[in-house]
Amino acid sequence: MDQNFNVAEDFLLDDSFLRYCMGTHEQDIQYWEEWINSYPEKRAAFDRARRTFDVINGQQGRLDVEVNKFRSLLQDHIDQSTTVHNKVRHLYRWRVAAAVLLLVAGGAAWYQFGYRHTASSAKAPLAQQQDVLPGASKARLLLGDGTEVALDAIQANGLKEKDGTRINNDKGKLVYNVAGNSSNEMMFNTLSTPRGGEYQLVLPDGTKVWLNAASSLRFPTKFAGKDRTVYLTGEAYFDVAQNAGQPFLVQLKNGLKVAVLGTAFNIMAYDDEAAVNTTLVSGKVKVAQINGSSVVLAPSQQALLPKDSQEFEVSDADIDKNIAWKTGMFEFDDDDITTVMRQLARWYDVNVKFNGPVPDKHYTGSIRKQSTLSQALHILKTAGIQYTIAGKEIIVEVK
Repeated sequence: MDQNFNVAEDFLLDDSFLRYCMGTHEQDIQYWEEWINSYPEKRAAFDRARRTFDVINGQQGRLDVEVNKFRSLLQDHIDQSTTVHNKVRHLYRWRVAAAVLLLVAGGAAWYQFGYRHTASSAKAPLAQQQDVLPGASKARLLLGDGTEVALDAIQANGLKEKDGTRINNDKGKLVYNVAGNSSNEMMFNTLSTPRGGEYQLVLPDGTKVWLNAASSLRFPTKFAGKDRTVYLTGEAYFDVAQNAGQPFLVQLKNGLKVAVLGTAFNIMAYDDEAAVNTTLVSGKVKVAQINGSSVVLAPSQQALLPKDSQEFEVSDADIDKNIAWKTGMFEFDDDDITTVMRQLARWYDVNVKFNGPVPDKHYTGSIRKQSTLSQALHILKTAGIQYTIAGKEIIVEVK
């Protein structure tokens, strides 16, 4: 069973190891989990190779990648280094500030938690024994008459609203088609995601929406007026279909309104966050308050409206961080522990309890949303913070 793998490069040159990292072949997964348990002295090189795979894969915005494509990405990644081993030594360095961080060239990432562990380990810590799976694509749909529809049922045959609008579920994405809608009555549907869920939606005008966990979007089944107004709670990313004669408006329950013609942007407006954050990826948006004050954003800008303020704070935006959730990642940049835990709590549908004062620590890094909860929380241990997972509660032990 032994193979002459001594450095990260040796593992990354093996097709079976790459398939193990991708999680696509059960046989390879079983083989490598047994192999590393048999050769614990090679764990350091094994983990280094696993981290390198996750970093390259994550930087490309992928959750999977073919072996041959990965080799091309790997070559691009190390073209200024003689070996993967040397490159990894330069890529990863520890820094002690408010927290312990794992830094990666071109950005920061926490990738210790992304590795596979055998479930049969008798000495697995409590946090791994009582694990919580990540969120998934799930939501509920309310029709105009208040009827709740199971999205799985729509997938098979589609659904027809009372005004003639067709609704189809295309591989976890709701698609609205107004063909046949001859009603003059304004009908609204509401798509809601629970904690631990997210969903995609194509509105009647072709606008694409990504709805984050614990969010809802209320929208008409046909845009027939002078504008296209939808109503958002929580967080969503919009890729708006262009129509200069019919502006697209996102209305928030605090009176804030975002107006666009054709653009891509993200709005985070959770009740438990300190501010409403509108981030513009492309195009132009106007963010207006109910009192009449407003700001116009250019691409790569964000407008923050703190809950206790009437003044917008406009600044350059970290686009990758603000829309990372849409591409399967969490991104943090000097965020305090309560900010980190709020995002994890929404995605894993758990509650957080601190035994002791909340640590004054800040974190920078990336977490793959595919990770189990204990894998995602592993970074806390590197900062000296202990935790347990008890059912649907994270208990953070602060000493």
